Amino acid sequence: MASDIMLRELKDIESNKSTDYADSLRNTAAYLLQKQWVWKGKRGQKEHFKLCHENQSYFHKLFDGLDMMWYYDRNFGYAGILPRGSGKQLDIISTLFLLILRKMYDAEASMGRTDLGRVTPPTAELLNQYEQVKGEIPSISDTNSALENLRKKGIIELGNRDPDTKLQEVTVLPNITRVVSTAYVGTLNRYIDSYSPETASAEAAHEEIEAIVTEEVPDDSAE
Repeated sequence: MASDIMLRELKDIESNKSTDYADSLRNTAAYLLQKQWVWKGKRGQKEHFKLCHENQSYFHKLFDGLDMMWYYDRNFGYAGILPRGSGKQLDIISTLFLLILRKMYDAEASMGRTDLGRVTPPTAELLNQYEQVKGEIPSISDTNSALENLRKKGIIELGNRDPDTKLQEVTVLPNITRVVSTAYVGTLNRYIDSYSPETASAEAAHEEIEAIVTEEVPDDSAE
């Protein structure tokens, strides 16, 4: 039934606009299913974002019918989708970096240190906060692998390499607030505050952190 309604709506758009315009909507829908996020200012995505802007209702209903959440943010210039069901899991290192980056994003944003909704926290502080959570700093190769995982999911961008930490500069994108809820940040804070390998409260918080690994974080293979 939902698919029939969407086909009729697409036919109406085709009648009111053109066949080429309707084909462009199909292409943008396919692009979103593959990449998950489109950005107004990103090369090769401007036209996709424009179509998302012009057809928000259509895309909302289309992806709702596919059991996906539709997001559009005019201020920060992005649109995207997140599946409602279970999906590919992140490893624990990537998950912890994701939570820490969301926490750092909130801290930087609260101080007005944003550029079009993006923040670039110091990589040394990123490693320090990871050490607070786990009691040790991961190897450079494990850290690079985790950050690359997050880049592929369209949550961060990676830049030049920091000569001190040997890590690439990390830019956190504003859609991280869609992917990681404030409740998860609270879990991370509780874990940090109670951290001690021998305490029951730390063990309970650690179990919460481990459980987050099973949550949905969709894959974005955008290069």
